[in-house]
Amino acid sequence: MQIQEKFNAKLLVEGNDDQHVIWAICEKYKVAETFDVIDNQSDSRVLKRLPLDIRQEAIKTVGVVLDADQNLQERWQSLKTILGKSGYSLPEMPDPEGFIHHAHDIYPKIGIWLMPDNLKSGMLEDFARHLIPPDDRLEPIVIEILNQVEKEGIERCYNPELHRAKAHIHTWLAWQVDPGTPMGMALTKTYLDHNAHLCQRFVGWLNRLFNE
Repeated sequence: MQIQEKFNAKLLVEGNDDQHVIWAICEKYKVAETFDVIDNQSDSRVLKRLPLDIRQEAIKTVGVVLDADQNLQERWQSLKTILGKSGYSLPEMPDPEGFIHHAHDIYPKIGIWLMPDNLKSGMLEDFARHLIPPDDRLEPIVIEILNQVEKEGIERCYNPELHRAKAHIHTWLAWQVDPGTPMGMALTKTYLDHNAHLCQRFVGWLNRLFNE
């Protein structure tokens, strides 16, 4: 969703789902509204915009939320390369609590969060899956059904190596009181648990990046 940008701090995200999940989390935790959450419509557009934003004098903070996808280290290396050209020094691997590099010279403060948790390969849907309440009675059935579907090798089925997390969370969401609720709205409706430890870690990173 395109927005009118109004802050000198930017959080660059891949798509509409990321944007709405983050808005819902910020609302739950009453995170101070000090930054724009910008839907770039793809990971490649995030990587294209990042070096442009860090060169704009008016921008004081830039955050990036990207899926690690199939290779967390490869994704991290691509960010190291982009930011290294502007003098940022990134460690060999991301910080589990979310990476933050303070402003230097003419360049802004930078933050990076790789979905789902800065530790494993994966995506936004993996993050959301970790917010399913631990005592949920539907999730074991979802897992059982997905395992059966994959075992059968049904034609035109999703690719388990690439999209298991998507199939998992969206099947689970399809079985809620309001079937097919998007992930962001599922947080608002408390189908997903914003008190989960992973969500608290993410909010901690947001506040350290934008509100300290």
